[in-house]
Amino acid sequence: MQKRIWTAGLAVLVSGAWAHAHLEKAQPAADSKVAEVHEIRLAFSEPIEPKLSTIKLESREDRAVVEPAAELDAADPKVLVVHLFEKLPPGAYTVRWAAVAADGHRMSGNYTFVASP
Repeated sequence: MQKRIWTAGLAVLVSGAWAHAHLEKAQPAADSKVAEVHEIRLAFSEPIEPKLSTIKLESREDRAVVEPAAELDAADPKVLVVHLFEKLPPGAYTVRWAAVAADGHRMSGNYTFVASP
Protein backbone atom coordinates (compact mmCIF):
# COMPACT_ATOMS: atom_id res chain seq x y z
CA MET A 1 0.00 0.00 0.00
CA GLN A 2 2.76 2.45 0.86
CA LYS A 3 4.52 1.72 -2.42
CA ARG A 4 1.44 2.72 -4.44
CA ILE A 5 1.04 5.98 -2.55
CA TRP A 6 4.71 6.85 -3.04
CA THR A 7 4.53 5.99 -6.76
CA ALA A 8 1.43 8.14 -7.24
CA GLY A 9 3.12 11.02 -5.42
CA LEU A 10 6.22 10.69 -7.61
CA ALA A 11 4.07 10.75 -10.75
CA VAL A 12 2.50 14.00 -9.62
CA LEU A 13 5.90 15.55 -8.92
CA VAL A 14 7.35 14.44 -12.25
CA SER A 15 4.34 15.62 -14.28
CA GLY A 16 4.50 19.04 -12.60
CA ALA A 17 8.23 19.32 -13.20
CA TRP A 18 7.86 18.74 -16.94
CA ALA A 19 4.94 21.09 -17.54
CA HIS A 20 5.43 23.67 -20.29
CA ALA A 21 4.00 27.09 -20.88
CA HIS A 22 0.71 27.33 -22.73
CA LEU A 23 -1.75 29.99 -23.85
CA GLU A 24 -4.31 30.61 -21.10
CA LYS A 25 -6.34 33.54 -22.43
CA ALA A 26 -6.63 35.69 -25.55
CA GLN A 27 -8.25 39.08 -26.18
CA PRO A 28 -10.14 39.31 -28.38
CA ALA A 29 -11.19 35.77 -27.56
CA ALA A 30 -11.21 32.94 -30.08
CA ASP A 31 -14.40 32.78 -32.14
CA SER A 32 -15.66 36.04 -30.65
CA LYS A 33 -17.46 38.92 -32.34
CA VAL A 34 -16.21 42.32 -31.16
CA ALA A 35 -17.10 45.91 -31.99
CA GLU A 36 -13.65 47.42 -31.51
CA VAL A 37 -10.19 45.99 -31.13
CA HIS A 38 -7.42 48.21 -29.79
CA GLU A 39 -4.89 45.51 -29.02
CA ILE A 40 -4.23 41.79 -29.19
CA ARG A 41 -3.38 40.34 -25.73
CA LEU A 42 -2.18 36.79 -25.19
CA ALA A 43 -1.74 35.56 -21.61
CA PHE A 44 0.48 32.53 -21.05
CA SER A 45 1.06 30.30 -18.04
CA GLU A 46 4.74 31.32 -17.74
CA PRO A 47 6.88 34.39 -18.51
CA ILE A 48 7.56 34.96 -22.22
CA GLU A 49 10.66 36.12 -24.14
CA PRO A 50 9.26 38.99 -26.25
CA LYS A 51 12.24 39.25 -28.63
CA LEU A 52 11.69 35.64 -29.70
CA SER A 53 7.88 35.83 -29.89
CA THR A 54 5.50 37.15 -32.55
CA ILE A 55 1.84 37.97 -32.99
CA LYS A 56 0.52 38.46 -36.53
CA LEU A 57 -2.96 39.64 -37.43
CA GLU A 58 -4.30 38.66 -40.87
CA SER A 59 -7.49 39.50 -42.73
CA ARG A 60 -9.74 36.88 -44.30
CA GLU A 61 -7.64 37.18 -47.47
CA ASP A 62 -4.52 36.05 -45.50
CA ARG A 63 -2.94 39.47 -45.83
CA ALA A 64 -1.03 40.77 -42.85
CA VAL A 65 -2.93 43.66 -41.29
CA VAL A 66 -0.31 44.75 -38.79
CA GLU A 67 3.05 43.44 -37.81
CA PRO A 68 4.32 45.66 -35.01
CA ALA A 69 6.61 43.94 -32.56
CA ALA A 70 4.91 42.07 -29.77
CA GLU A 71 5.88 43.41 -26.38
CA LEU A 72 5.41 42.32 -22.81
CA ASP A 73 2.71 43.93 -20.73
CA ALA A 74 4.53 46.25 -18.34
CA ALA A 75 2.64 44.75 -15.39
CA ASP A 76 2.85 41.06 -16.32
CA PRO A 77 5.75 39.19 -18.02
CA LYS A 78 3.31 36.40 -18.96
CA VAL A 79 1.30 38.66 -21.31
CA LEU A 80 2.28 39.55 -24.89
CA VAL A 81 0.60 42.59 -26.44
CA VAL A 82 0.36 44.13 -29.92
CA HIS A 83 -1.19 47.59 -30.00
CA LEU A 84 -3.39 48.41 -33.00
CA PHE A 85 -3.22 52.04 -34.00
CA GLU A 86 -6.03 51.96 -36.54
CA LYS A 87 -9.59 50.68 -36.26
CA LEU A 88 -10.03 47.32 -37.95
CA PRO A 89 -12.52 47.25 -40.81
CA PRO A 90 -15.42 44.84 -40.26
CA GLY A 91 -14.57 41.27 -41.19
CA ALA A 92 -12.97 38.03 -40.08
CA TYR A 93 -9.40 38.01 -38.77
CA THR A 94 -6.86 35.37 -37.82
CA VAL A 95 -4.35 35.84 -35.03
CA ARG A 96 -1.20 33.75 -35.61
CA TRP A 97 1.24 33.60 -32.74
CA ALA A 98 4.55 31.98 -31.87
CA ALA A 99 6.04 32.37 -28.42
CA VAL A 100 9.09 31.26 -26.51
CA ALA A 101 8.78 30.85 -22.76
CA ALA A 102 11.57 31.94 -20.43
CA ASP A 103 12.50 28.24 -20.07
CA GLY A 104 13.06 27.99 -23.86
CA HIS A 105 9.87 26.05 -24.63
CA ARG A 106 8.45 27.03 -28.05
CA MET A 107 4.75 27.06 -28.79
CA SER A 108 2.50 28.42 -31.51
CA GLY A 109 -1.10 28.57 -32.57
CA ASN A 110 -3.82 30.58 -34.23
CA TYR A 111 -7.44 31.53 -33.76
CA THR A 112 -10.07 33.66 -35.45
CA PHE A 113 -12.42 36.45 -34.42
CA VAL A 114 -14.81 38.81 -36.20
CA ALA A 115 -14.73 42.60 -36.04
CA SER A 116 -18.28 43.87 -36.42
CA PRO A 117 -19.40 47.33 -37.56
